[in-house]
Amino acid sequence: MRAELLPGEPTAERMAHGRLVEVPAIGTEMEIARAGARMYRAVSTLDRMRRDGSLSARQADAGSNLRNDYELGVCGARNAPSGGSGGATGWFYTLTQLAAAGRWRDALEALGPRLGAVVCPICCGAPGGGDVSIADLARVTGTNRQEIAGQLKLGLDVLADHYGLPC
Repeated sequence: MRAELLPGEPTAERMAHGRLVEVPAIGTEMEIARAGARMYRAVSTLDRMRRDGSLSARQADAGSNLRNDYELGVCGARNAPSGGSGGATGWFYTLTQLAAAGRWRDALEALGPRLGAVVCPICCGAPGGGDVSIADLARVTGTNRQEIAGQLKLGLDVLADHYGLPC
């Protein structure tokens, strides 16, 4: 007999793909905030593949570099929890953003259109936001997951070489 889940509690399968964190709830237009609410933090496709051994550390680092360059250079996002500019020391934010945009453009050129069509959505996410999994990309392109995974690993190797990451 299966135990009932509490409202908002993730299933065992969902817990295998991420972790549950306790954070203050954020109110929305539909509902006011509730103190002590629990929220599920999802793990990105790259992090999940690195954790289960499908990707090497070098491949995961290459994907993270691409995502960081995309978020800073293209989206203009920055993480400045300390109250600083979030940019590199001694750089103005605009110059840092332009450098990241140039690195992202160069990385896409190194990948080419075929590998870029696989690596970019998985590393950077969907255009409107959200994670893209191998299964999602396989469904959209009409190919099998193994083929997408192979292209992703090859593309991440190309990116690692492009970024000059050690073997």
